[in-house]
Amino acid sequence: MPRPPKGRVGRSTGVAEHRVERHRILIRLTRTTTFTRVSAIACVAALALAGAPGEVAAQTSSGGISSTRRAVDATASEWFAAQRQAADINLQIATLDNTLAKLGPKVARLRADANTRAVALYESNTHAFGAVTDMVGSDPLDIGRRAQLIGQANANNQAVIDDLESSMSDLTAQRKELRNARADQAKTLRDLADRRATLDAQLASLEHQAAADSAQAAHAAAAASAIGSGPAATTAEPTRSATVALKVAPPPSVVPTPPPPADNGQVSPHHNDPFLVCTRARESSGNYSVVSSSGYYGAYQFSPTTWNVTASHAGRLDLVGVLPSQASAYDQDEMAWTLYQWQGTGPWGGRC
Repeated sequence: MPRPPKGRVGRSTGVAEHRVERHRILIRLTRTTTFTRVSAIACVAALALAGAPGEVAAQTSSGGISSTRRAVDATASEWFAAQRQAADINLQIATLDNTLAKLGPKVARLRADANTRAVALYESNTHAFGAVTDMVGSDPLDIGRRAQLIGQANANNQAVIDDLESSMSDLTAQRKELRNARADQAKTLRDLADRRATLDAQLASLEHQAAADSAQAAHAAAAASAIGSGPAATTAEPTRSATVALKVAPPPSVVPTPPPPADNGQVSPHHNDPFLVCTRARESSGNYSVVSSSGYYGAYQFSPTTWNVTASHAGRLDLVGVLPSQASAYDQDEMAWTLYQWQGTGPWGGRC
């Protein structure tokens, strides 16, 4: 059959072209829909990948803070125990010093008395015997008796002197051992203080990282909400912007001293406990803002290190790094009560 001329348009040819054109439109629509779906999936995937590291980092930081707090607690317990041992050693040394200070003059006095009687034993002048001579007379028999009495007294004194000197020798040896032990204990305390300072720095760094992770999670949640509700949710560009917004600067090498929490005006339920009342009166006369020249702060005269480990032990990480004298009366009472329940009266020298 001969083909129709090129310029002639028949009904069958128009239908075919219309079908072809409709097919092309469908292909374009399919490709557009597929691209939109892929873009949306890419947005969701990018957002998920951006938020996942924040969640993982938050969990890691939380676990790191918990493990570091446990390490701080363990080191602090060792430090407090070492302090108690050092205080016991110092008390024993002070007791030995006091005993030796009394024994020394006593031995010297006994030795002087024995020397005086020894001289009197060989004196021929009856005046040297004083009242003893008047009682027993001056004949040879009396002189013999006198010599026997003096010799017996000297023998007794010498026995006492020997015992005292032996005791003094033993006490001096004990004091030397205790002084050596005190030097070893001082080294132990220094080592524990270094370990505690390192742990405090790690804890502060982890707290900073936890805050950064919380901020990152908040940004991720905000970005997810914006992508889910905004008109630009079908494009890939907002995902790139959200990824940029989720970047958090690394923590600084030096962690600044945090400000104290705001005073809530509350009174600690332990404020009127007899131990706290006694300790406040003895340590600071009840002045919560006092700072001593020896580096102790607040009503209970905390050292910064003891304050930090107590705040960590209590789970009050917002107080770590805060100077005790700048904390509220409520927080100072709470930290003093926590330390008292944890370590007893030892941190305050066993008083009250």
